[in-house]
Amino acid sequence: MCFNSILVPVNKLTDIQKKNLRISFVTSGHYPYDDRIFYHQGITLADYGFQVQIISAKTNLISSDSGIELNSFDGSLISKREKIKKSIEILRQFYPDVIICSEPLPVVAARLFKRRAGKHVRIIYDITEWYPSKKNFSDKKGIRKYSYFIRLLLFNLLSSSLTDAFIFGEYYKSRPYRILFPFKPFIYSTYYPGLNYIDYRQPGLVPGKLNLSYSGKISREKGFINFIGVINRLSAIYKDLKIYVKITGWLESDEDKKECEVLLKNENANINLIVEGKQSFNSYVKNLYDTDIFLDLREDDHENQYCLPIRLFYYAASGRPVIFSDLKAIRKEVEIEKFGFLVKPGETEMIVRLILKYLENDDLYYSHCHEARILAETKYNWGKIRSEFVKFVGLTNK
Repeated sequence: MCFNSILVPVNKLTDIQKKNLRISFVTSGHYPYDDRIFYHQGITLADYGFQVQIISAKTNLISSDSGIELNSFDGSLISKREKIKKSIEILRQFYPDVIICSEPLPVVAARLFKRRAGKHVRIIYDITEWYPSKKNFSDKKGIRKYSYFIRLLLFNLLSSSLTDAFIFGEYYKSRPYRILFPFKPFIYSTYYPGLNYIDYRQPGLVPGKLNLSYSGKISREKGFINFIGVINRLSAIYKDLKIYVKITGWLESDEDKKECEVLLKNENANINLIVEGKQSFNSYVKNLYDTDIFLDLREDDHENQYCLPIRLFYYAASGRPVIFSDLKAIRKEVEIEKFGFLVKPGETEMIVRLILKYLENDDLYYSHCHEARILAETKYNWGKIRSEFVKFVGLTNK
């Protein structure tokens, strides 16, 4: 990776220069207290002495927290043009030197602000999702679906051309941008959690009892049907096993509601199903310890194959084994064989056998628990990559 010679590394900036350097995060798709934007990137930059602002178009919020200025608005009922205009107004109040954007629309707002700012402003596009992704046109049918996809694709390419640099959350999502914009500087900054957020506790299987959990959107595509299928089959085979299942998620589409709500009404005597709904980041990560084995059985379609699941690293940090859908992104970037198994998400019998393998083999279970936590402590944690992130972001003019 190479940087322009007119830029100064953050470790050579004085405390006064850091204090005067202003960094804005702008997002149209994430809430202000997003785990990556606020709890990891934002707090880290604030800890290093920079002035930090977060602008989100997801909710009305004007506040200050952990040294970060939160200035957000609800963009759900306004046009894209108005979202851009509102973001520019807030940027003018803060007058940042660096703007980190999470989607194409904020990139346009940042570029328009930069054009009128009268000073050098560095725009960084933090790419963590496919754009366009299937969720962007899930409500479109027939030819409209393909025409809308092309429009969004061209808009993303245009926005990407307006940026000064990229942050990539994972390898596969970086490839199109590195091919199309080979001379733009970039850095990989993966979705590792800060270990300070995880309430780690030593594992301890209780005979006759198993704690499982499901988190995220409750849908077929995210693996909820596969997950419930495994639990039902496990309860049928192991009738004396008490299975406690915590569901931390939400329903969105009408199609998912019809299919999944039936499964949420559990009638098996040895399954205790608790539905908690969506939780805050802190509440969610603090309670990871009460799961014995983590399952994620999302459909292995084309998009999922090349998406690296964020929660996988949180599961590793909690020091528990995982059983995940066999995805190319996981094989590429995670030493999964040390603390879990990859499976075909619809192969219920195989998945049940793997769970029983853990329950019947203490050495295997505790070995995978130990390896998961070791990998988190030595490799898969935010503390290992935060300084490189700060160096990359904290470049400014002499």
